[in-house]
Amino acid sequence: MKIKSKHIFFLKITVIVLLSLAGAWLFWKNLYFSAVLMLIGVVALAISLYYDRIKLIERMGRMIGGIRNADFSTHFKTSHSDDELDRLKVEMNEALEMFRARTHDSMMEEAESKAWQKLISVLTHEIMNSIAPIISLSETLAEREVDKEEEPEEYKIMKQAMETIHRRSRGLLLFVENYRKLTRLPQPVLQPIVMKLMMTSLQQLTSSKGFAFSFEVYPEQLILNADKGMVEQLLLNLLKNAKEACEGKVEPKIDVRAEKIGDNVRITVSDNGQGISPDAQEKIFIPFYSTKAHGSGIGLSLCRQIVIRHRGKISVQSDNKSTLFIAEFPE
Repeated sequence: MKIKSKHIFFLKITVIVLLSLAGAWLFWKNLYFSAVLMLIGVVALAISLYYDRIKLIERMGRMIGGIRNADFSTHFKTSHSDDELDRLKVEMNEALEMFRARTHDSMMEEAESKAWQKLISVLTHEIMNSIAPIISLSETLAEREVDKEEEPEEYKIMKQAMETIHRRSRGLLLFVENYRKLTRLPQPVLQPIVMKLMMTSLQQLTSSKGFAFSFEVYPEQLILNADKGMVEQLLLNLLKNAKEACEGKVEPKIDVRAEKIGDNVRITVSDNGQGISPDAQEKIFIPFYSTKAHGSGIGLSLCRQIVIRHRGKISVQSDNKSTLFIAEFPE
């Protein structure tokens, strides 16, 4: 049966103590040669303990070095025994596996976000270049003076056509400007936010717009280090969606909760509205995607960008009776 590492450690310490006492007794009896042998044994065991510690430190050092260099394939070899050191290695491997999964998800989200931003930037640039001269030309033609008496019908048709072109072009321009918000989102300016004060302020703001929500903050003096304007924009977007989801409900209910979970601050916005289908939940944060008939597909995409900018994550849980949005921020 294999001896556990902690038992080996205590055994070596015990032997060192016994050899030291024996050596001292031999030296007192003037048996110097035997005392020297005991001293050599003590030194050998001490060196053995030292090298055991060095090997463990070197293994951990190599693992930390691998993580620092983004080599997540590193892991501790275990012998599947009930040894305390083996259990520690298993826990380290599990922690590393969790870290790998989270890092991979974070990198994928960031890469996807950058890809969408690049696509939106290219599309808006090309559309803006095409639409600007159309607007300018339609304005010029619409303002041009024509002899109404000679060609009244042609003038009327041209005038209506130019007005239609101008109106539609302006609408498209506003549409494009809306999407450009995703690519112009600045880096957050972090500052301590007292969540209870922010929730109270938002409650007053939304009540003036005709809808209300309840909130809970735990602990009561919870502080979030984030960009205040961005977090307010995130919450307003989520609250607006919750309000629209509850339209037609006899007793609409919107709840917001901010709480400390480990090293993160979690903000949840829930409603008892119509819910979101499983298929739509997978696409809900994709730019341009919307479940609403006249939705722009920008609001939730912007929320996701805000959370990613803060190195957090956002998710949704929903059924046909309720919806829950969960945003987590590093403390």
